[in-house]
Amino acid sequence: MGGLLGRPFWWLDAPQSFSWDLPPLASRMLASAGLSFTVGCFLCLGRPTVRRVRLVLLLTAAYLAPLVVAILIFHLDRFDFSAPITYGFFLIAAGITVGAIWYLFRQPTVVHDNALDSSPSSGAMKVWMGMLTLLMTLWGLALFLTDNGPSDLIWAWPGDLLTSRLIGVMLLTIAVGAAYSLRFADTSRMMSWVTATYGLGLAVASAWNALGGKPIKISYLVVFGGVFLVSAVLLMAEKRRTADERR
Repeated sequence: MGGLLGRPFWWLDAPQSFSWDLPPLASRMLASAGLSFTVGCFLCLGRPTVRRVRLVLLLTAAYLAPLVVAILIFHLDRFDFSAPITYGFFLIAAGITVGAIWYLFRQPTVVHDNALDSSPSSGAMKVWMGMLTLLMTLWGLALFLTDNGPSDLIWAWPGDLLTSRLIGVMLLTIAVGAAYSLRFADTSRMMSWVTATYGLGLAVASAWNALGGKPIKISYLVVFGGVFLVSAVLLMAEKRRTADERR
């Protein structure tokens, strides 16, 4: 619900909507991340199998834990501690991180839909999840480790390492989720919904620059538009495959 409620304000880059001043493109990317988490969480709540619950816990921990640690060690100077939103950010981010890690080790056993939970992925879905794991790991690490790289096709926020890390952790989160999901049909479909949502969001966010008279980030538009298209096509193929198996 946090991602869903915050999304319109982040998309419009509303002042005081986040704990530090984000560039407009990064703010729209944050909004896309919030929406993709919303989609994943609602899919999980609709059918909370063991692997679906664990996927949400992994995504949450992978997104927040490295960001919170990096902020505490390197970036506290970016926060205005006279602003209430700063305390809200740390309370929510730290609380959700602790909760996600706790339940990764002490996850309640939710037993139903066992056949769905353990059905293997198709070959195409396994390949796609593997490709996402590799691509997002490399791109995410590049953004997380530095804000100044050899090409602005990847490093879009030179001089702003905290913002670069905010976007980088989401790519690393997708990599973690794709790696976990690739073996089983149900989690790979759920992860494809997450990646399709995020891919479409980043493609639109990149194109949105044109409305502000700023250059479009072609690499983000093309790559994440492609992520959306491939994920959407595979989801349709999986739907047809499931329907054929039920006949």
